[in-house]
Amino acid sequence: MNQKTSFSSAYGWFIQRITGILLAFFLIVHINILHFGEKFFIDFNMVTERLQGSFWWGIFYIIFIPVVLFHALNGVWGLVQDYRPSSGLQKTVKAFFWTLGIVATFYGILAITTFL
Repeated sequence: MNQKTSFSSAYGWFIQRITGILLAFFLIVHINILHFGEKFFIDFNMVTERLQGSFWWGIFYIIFIPVVLFHALNGVWGLVQDYRPSSGLQKTVKAFFWTLGIVATFYGILAITTFL
């Protein structure tokens, strides 16, 4: 197996592990608060009150959004790499994933900040 490993692929591997650890924390907090909290019915008003009532919930979700998106898109990128696409297709898919990640992160943060 003669494969060339670049610094960027090692960096992606490392960040994937870090975001995985962060996701474990974020998901435990998110599920405990929203799904096992006092109220079992989640509606728009409940979420709005929680976000407007605490600046820290806004920070929580502003960090949560890019962590989730990077972890998910980097994981799918790993699947794409397993099929060893051509160089041109790799660049196209990578550009698409970065664009999707940046736009979705911006949109998610914009949605959260409207409630703060």
